[in-house]
Amino acid sequence: MSDDLTLDIDGEQYVLRQGGEGLQVGRRNGGDVAWLDDVDPALLPEDARAALSEGDSSNESLRVAISGIVQAEVERGG
Repeated sequence: MSDDLTLDIDGEQYVLRQGGEGLQVGRRNGGDVAWLDDVDPALLPEDARAALSEGDSSNESLRVAISGIVQAEVERGG
C-alpha cells in the first residue's frame, strides 16, 4: 500500500510523498512519476499541512500550495 497522495490540478496529476527528506512533489506521467521538488512541509500553510497529514486531496489550501510549488519549478526551468 502506498502512502502517496495524488492531487488532480488543472488536468494534471501530482503525487505527494512524505519521507525522511521532507515532502516530495512529482507529476504523474503515465505509470511513472517525475519528481519535481523536495519541500519542507513546515513551509506549507497550517491548513495544507493538516490536509496532508489527513490525506485530504480535495483541500483547497493544499491544492493552492502544491500549485505554487509546481509553478516555482516551471519558472526555474524544471
